Amino acid sequence: MNWTKTSAAAEILSSVAILATLVYLGIEIQQNAEATQAGTRQAMLASDQQFLELFVANPDLHLLWYKPELDEAERVRLSYSLISHFRMRENNWIQNQNGILDDETWQAYRRSIPVMLSTPRTRHWWYNFGVERLFDSRFVADVNNLIADAPIFETSPHIAVFE
Repeated sequence: MNWTKTSAAAEILSSVAILATLVYLGIEIQQNAEATQAGTRQAMLASDQQFLELFVANPDLHLLWYKPELDEAERVRLSYSLISHFRMRENNWIQNQNGILDDETWQAYRRSIPVMLSTPRTRHWWYNFGVERLFDSRFVADVNNLIADAPIFETSPHIAVFE
């Protein structure tokens, strides 16, 4: 038996095994990344549906955006609904920044931000509530850039479309 040939054959087999392992690991990592992104998108959808269901069950929440005067309880309800929405969007933003959420999906969800801040009342809340203490400063800067030229509506375009 020639030990040199046997040793060379073992090295070739070892190299092939290492290469096959690396290919397998690459496929597994890609599948894991895709599963993580799908899970993130599913969690975002579930959170958004839950948030929208809050407004379906309590349509007065949206109407508070336009109501001329709010009592203390209404201000609290509106503020917490806005905090809830922006906490969701901040989390989406963080997932995008970390590469877990793709840009296309983030851009789609990001479009809700100017809508939430499309009234004088909600815009005033954003600029005066102290959001820089609640949210990541980079997220706040992104929102500020996004709404800088966004329109403000005195009445709801969502409701007016049905008239």
